[in-house]
Amino acid sequence: MPKLLKDLSHSDDTKRRAAAELLSGGDERAIYPLIRALQDNNPGVQDAAMRSLVSIGGEVTAYMVIPLLREDSYLRNTALIILREIGVETVPLLYSLLRDKDDDIRKFALDLLIDINQDVDSGKILPLLKDSNQNVRASAVRAAGLVMQKDAVPFLLDALKDEEWVCFSALEALAKIQDEAAVLPIVSLIESQSMVLRFSALEALGSIGSPIATGPLLACFSRADEMEKREIVKSLVRIGATPSMAGISGILVDMLKNSDWDEKMIALKGIVALGLEEAITDIVDMGGSLDPSAPESEERLDSIREALLSFGCKDALVGCLENPSIRFRGRVLAIGLIGELRCRDAVPSLVKLIEGNLRDVRRASVRALGEMSNSGELQVFQDTISDNDSHVRKVAIEVLGRIGGNDSFELLLKLLSVEKYRDVLEEIVKALIILDQQTLCGHAGEFNATLRELLARHVDDQNVLISLAGDDNQQVRVAAIAGLGRIGSDAAIVQLRQFVKDPDRELRKAAVTAMGELGCCYDYIRAALNDEDMWVRLHAVKALGSSEDPANIEALMAGLNDREMPVVLSTIDAVARIGGREAFSALACLEDHDNPVIREKAVQTLESL
Repeated sequence: MPKLLKDLSHSDDTKRRAAAELLSGGDERAIYPLIRALQDNNPGVQDAAMRSLVSIGGEVTAYMVIPLLREDSYLRNTALIILREIGVETVPLLYSLLRDKDDDIRKFALDLLIDINQDVDSGKILPLLKDSNQNVRASAVRAAGLVMQKDAVPFLLDALKDEEWVCFSALEALAKIQDEAAVLPIVSLIESQSMVLRFSALEALGSIGSPIATGPLLACFSRADEMEKREIVKSLVRIGATPSMAGISGILVDMLKNSDWDEKMIALKGIVALGLEEAITDIVDMGGSLDPSAPESEERLDSIREALLSFGCKDALVGCLENPSIRFRGRVLAIGLIGELRCRDAVPSLVKLIEGNLRDVRRASVRALGEMSNSGELQVFQDTISDNDSHVRKVAIEVLGRIGGNDSFELLLKLLSVEKYRDVLEEIVKALIILDQQTLCGHAGEFNATLRELLARHVDDQNVLISLAGDDNQQVRVAAIAGLGRIGSDAAIVQLRQFVKDPDRELRKAAVTAMGELGCCYDYIRAALNDEDMWVRLHAVKALGSSEDPANIEALMAGLNDREMPVVLSTIDAVARIGGREAFSALACLEDHDNPVIREKAVQTLESL
């Protein structure tokens, strides 16, 4: 500490900054030197000193920083930051400042109480609602509204009669509290001579959202100027009372096209309420303007989708498909909605788009056509399974699996020999199984190892799976064993019991996993805890944990003493999943384990039980 305090006065900027940073772990002896360091000529030292004072925190730091509120703007702003970050321990020290002769000091104290908003005594704030300074009264209004909430409403309504700035602050506070008792007093302000107060009153009525305000808002609509009409419409929409009257629809459409996103969403709500079909094209294009990577886009797109779905299969929505002025993302959005709504009138346009050049539009068109299709478009999909784009092929193949017949089966079977991509091959196999599983299995002997594996992953024929479980290829056998676990018949379980003893460790692992998913053969799974292969043991542990049977904890104790750390860690998770007193006792023995990773994992798990 003495060396660090000395280094705060060093001629080297780097040493002063390092000392200021390290003093963040200091005690009260460091507070005054750090406050002095706030006036250092190096910005890096100033910043480090400020951060260290925040880190030390406490009532003493707050007490010693408060005098800086009377200094120049830099020190004052720095003090405000420090006091705000120290938080609740600052609050009691601010009350005396509320009686200060300096108007700015009283306002600073109120602003800090607003920012901290913890354990604030509202009784200390109320006298300042009658302060001689309007800025102080405005801050007192905001503080009372934040701290007292609905209890502050009577005081806030009284503040509506104050000077403009105080009244404005009261309107903001009432808008956040949203108490209906404030509606009529606020209504009286929409006739104010002050444009600022009129706008604030209109906005506050929308925020409160009470139907009581509907009549007064409509009454002043006809005599309001264009800007005020816009604000009135926004408030009516937020209240949920959007009337069909001259001028309102035009304002809503203009807001949709020429406002920020908050107003666009309000306009969208009003457009849906009025059923303004003429806005569909603009809504679609608005959806196309969204950047998918932006965090807020998902929520906005959901609202746009819901709005468009509420209109149903309208000509305007179908017309968006071939409208070149709409961004391609908007067209993709419209195509997806048309598929969801099953708009049969859009089929000719979708078929045309499939033959176009825009990749994402083509994919969406195939998918939408598949959502609504029947045998009438069968030829389109049969042609599309040879498309150059694998994603387009994949969707067409999936559709053929649902609606295709014998011709489709033969086309897909031939496609197996030429398709290059595994995910598309898998879609072909799934489609063929749906169309005619028995015939497909009859061709299994003609398939290469990849196709046999895919067949094993999806077929549910017991005899075929047992046959594939004896395949020469290991991956095929593993997939077939997983398939046996999927169907879970008596014959399948007999096979699994044999494979759990197989010389091939991959097959043993697959058998143990399948047994665990079936919830059977726990004697065999417990025996696998002694397997020579680590991964077999690990999957046995997971299978026992998924049973959630306390009777398996005793067997899992072997896993807690396993020679391989991954097995031990998985056992801890398995025991915790089962839970109960036995689990707690089993894990408690690991609190003194030699391995720090295992020890820490056990301690954390015990805390969560």
